[in-house]
Amino acid sequence: MKTQTIYFTITSLRSLFIQMVFTINAIYYVVNANLNPLQLVLIGTIMEATIFLFEMPTGLVADHFGRKHSLFIGTLIVGIAHLLEGVFPSFWSIAFASGLWGLGWTFISGAEEAWIADELDGKNLDYVFLKGAQFESLGQFIGIILSVCIAILYSVKVSIIIAGSMLILLAFAMLFFMHETKFIQITSMRNVSAIRHLRKTIRAGAKQIQGNKILVSIAIITIFSGLASEGFDRLWGAHFIEDFHVSEEKSIYWFGAFYATTFLLNIIVLYFVERHFNKNYPLVLFITNSLLIIMVLLFAFSSNFAIAVITYLMASSLRKIHYPLISIMTNERLEPKGRATILSMFGQLDAIGQILGGPIIGTFALYTTIASGIASSVILILPILLFLLRMLREYHL
Repeated sequence: MKTQTIYFTITSLRSLFIQMVFTINAIYYVVNANLNPLQLVLIGTIMEATIFLFEMPTGLVADHFGRKHSLFIGTLIVGIAHLLEGVFPSFWSIAFASGLWGLGWTFISGAEEAWIADELDGKNLDYVFLKGAQFESLGQFIGIILSVCIAILYSVKVSIIIAGSMLILLAFAMLFFMHETKFIQITSMRNVSAIRHLRKTIRAGAKQIQGNKILVSIAIITIFSGLASEGFDRLWGAHFIEDFHVSEEKSIYWFGAFYATTFLLNIIVLYFVERHFNKNYPLVLFITNSLLIIMVLLFAFSSNFAIAVITYLMASSLRKIHYPLISIMTNERLEPKGRATILSMFGQLDAIGQILGGPIIGTFALYTTIASGIASSVILILPILLFLLRMLREYHL
């Protein structure tokens, strides 16, 4: 099986199973586990705090023992986390599962991009990442349909449990089907301690970032993106359920439709970007983030359900453009040796943003309104526009 085919298959299947949970977990948290706005955001904060603590050590695992083994461990842990939250619908069990999910994701974050970049010798990454994002969106679309069908026939809980079980099976399948032929270990582990390896790699990664103005801008954008994202991610479902009084039964259909439409729009938009923007990704990101501010504000404060639906779909689609384009610009400027650890540094910056931004927005929403909490996130998007303008002046096409 070709390397690109393996990459597209694994990422799309993982996205499918994870989306089976994400499609209906907002319903599960609000209706089954009875979480309030602050608890909803704290779940995300716990996840991101775990990512912050373990992103660098697990990146080191990928750079020392291989990306394949890191991806196996991460996918297995994520599957176990979803099983746990599906079996026990309470704040503390969900909080623990979220921390476990964050740990699992740190083994995946950076390792997958590093694996495909290594196997392809850093060639055609723009095509692979954009096409991969489209395949992931297709997997997510199928996951939406499956989760809605299972939730209607059985329950939201059953859908989560099935998804967790399938992720565990996928993890073991990866051991048999993934190959790793271009992996370069950072250095021998026999003579130097793991902590010394970590410090050395962090210094080398920081030096790479400091020596490239684009990478510096990407690092700062990553922090503010994390700050702004947590409020929207955790509160949009509660906004529909609480503020528009959408019942559990109807929310299954609506949320499934929301996700399905979003991912279809994402496939179309990414195809358009790939065909027409000639790698001028900072311009694309500036346009999408400018529009995002408008859509989030309209979504938060509109009292009309139809307008809220349209603006939510637009905001969600615009947000999904960010990651693949940032990933392309980052990977094009990194050296192969230690790539996974350095990518993990960017993941850690995103986690810092979400750890700081989540509780602030959640507390604000708890003592004001959910809509106000969502709207407050746009303040944190404004600095992103400033640094994208800086990148537009410096980016070499």
